[in-house]
Amino acid sequence: MRLPKFEHLQPGSLEEALDLLSEYGEEAKVIAGGTDLLVSMKQRLLTPKYLLNLKSLAELDFIEEGKEGLRIGALTRLTNIIKSPLVREKFPVLAQAASYVSAPPLQNMGTLGGNLCLNTRCFFYNQSQFWRQARPLCFKTGGEMCHVVRGSDHCYSVYQGDLAPVLIALEARVKLAKKGGEWVVPLLDLYTGRGEEPIALEAGEILTEVEIPTPTIPWGGDYQKLRYRGAMDFPLVGVAAVLSLNGESCAGAKVVLTAVASAPVMVEEACKLLEGQRPDEEAIAKAAEAAYEVAHPVANIGSTPLYRKKMVRVMTKRAIANAGGRG
Repeated sequence: MRLPKFEHLQPGSLEEALDLLSEYGEEAKVIAGGTDLLVSMKQRLLTPKYLLNLKSLAELDFIEEGKEGLRIGALTRLTNIIKSPLVREKFPVLAQAASYVSAPPLQNMGTLGGNLCLNTRCFFYNQSQFWRQARPLCFKTGGEMCHVVRGSDHCYSVYQGDLAPVLIALEARVKLAKKGGEWVVPLLDLYTGRGEEPIALEAGEILTEVEIPTPTIPWGGDYQKLRYRGAMDFPLVGVAAVLSLNGESCAGAKVVLTAVASAPVMVEEACKLLEGQRPDEEAIAKAAEAAYEVAHPVANIGSTPLYRKKMVRVMTKRAIANAGGRG
């Protein structure tokens, strides 16, 4: 499959990039690694008139320790996150999750910002234009139906990013920018939960960096990923767990799921069940059951919804046990 025609724009600075995005609006898409965008363009899922290449903007490629925590630029390659001594020392669970993304060749190209802004996926959407023409348009392609959940009133395409659940569990914030201003929001707010438009970025806005606050007490974290192959595949289920530890008890907990809905899912009940408790087998089992209850996968990626839902319980147990030092 060939790429559609587009005009390539090469800004020399973030300010120039924001000016160009403001000028071209919905007609422009930003590109850095291009590992997801270019495939979508070949499938004619996206046909932007302009591609704004951010690859040369060194000001967005950094890993730095600030006063309040770790700052990582949106253009930082996944390979650099995996290998960074600072990340491996301060937030090893983030390096772990980054190492699970695809395979080394794509980790060398893919960026932090690109991974966080992944589009949702579905068997009936991520296909060639020729394949899609054999069926009526679905919600995600501008139609009025869902091929997976018949009779539904919205899109059920799935968010399958690996880094988002870990960073949400770490209470990360993202800095967003547009011409004339910038602001910081919790990472969880970046996701709309709507399969049709999963990322809460308007035309002219881009994600510029991620800020991870420094924990104030000892903690542990883990990310568990279920996939067919040990490389390349998106998660069928992903579970991130971060536990703040006060001696042998859990002072606070975050459990976040990916690949079970159109956005990462914070399991609030699991967090409540773990807080103040010793993360023993019984407490972990209760938290895993809470994760199982909120997971509602459908048949639009791989495996069966029943198996994926059951594995949410298994992966949550493993993630919490490892985060609490019981793995």
